Amino acid sequence: MRTISIILLCLTLLVSSCTNPFCPVLYDRSNADIQNRTPEELFQNLERAYMEKNINIYKSLLDANFRFELLASEVNLIGIDMNNDGMRDYWWGYDQEVEYTDRMFNKGSSDGTYPPPDDIKLRLQVPPSEIWQKDPEIGHEGWIIIPCNFDLILCYNESNSSITANGIARFYLKPVENGWKIAIWRDESNI
Repeated sequence: MRTISIILLCLTLLVSSCTNPFCPVLYDRSNADIQNRTPEELFQNLERAYMEKNINIYKSLLDANFRFELLASEVNLIGIDMNNDGMRDYWWGYDQEVEYTDRMFNKGSSDGTYPPPDDIKLRLQVPPSEIWQKDPEIGHEGWIIIPCNFDLILCYNESNSSITANGIARFYLKPVENGWKIAIWRDESNI
């Protein structure tokens, strides 16, 4: 009987030693808890995507027909030719936005001037809902327009420097299923 007890005790210890209660299994929950049930929640997730440099969270916030729009004064500086007519356009679409943002998060500037930032902070000042506007454009029924002041800070630890941008961004949010997506991001800041 004593031998059986010792064997059972050893088996119990052996089995329980295979798991460490002080080191739980890690799960990638980066997209699991992304919910954009309200515009405020969407903006919190946008700030989070920048802070975590998480392109998957960022992509989950954008509508498939997303457009990033520039001020006319910025077209010659950073506009790109979207329709192959030889002229820079004031907007770009979903694929370009994902490529540019992923590059900012993970690769740095395309010309090699800047490495990827060590930290990114996007701060949005979301106004009260009374200031939000309904989009009057035909086909945009249910869309809302929310102007937000923003501060974007890219921090570089090695050079102890940062790049900042601030101004106003006008977000056109589109209702989808159980939440919201960014359909248009109109940058109204001056570079």
